[in-house]
Amino acid sequence: MLINDRHAPLEPADPTTISYALLRHLGFMLDELSAQGLRVWQDKGQRWCWAWAETALHSERGFWSIGEAIVDAVVTRFPVAFDTQER
Repeated sequence: MLINDRHAPLEPADPTTISYALLRHLGFMLDELSAQGLRVWQDKGQRWCWAWAETALHSERGFWSIGEAIVDAVVTRFPVAFDTQER
């Protein structure tokens, strides 16, 4: 929030609240993505992997690349939503 051209926090930072909100939102995102075909599992080396059902999209670098799954989901499956040339 800006007050007199300076950033002012609305309330003090609370690591517990921030962590809780982050984990809850991550859970909501993974739940929604799994409903749309995201599969997540552990391989033999105990690394997390992901793949999109009915597609060739899958992880190549383990679970840390889950961002790829999210980007692939929205950009590949819904390209018009991210087409800035049309706007």
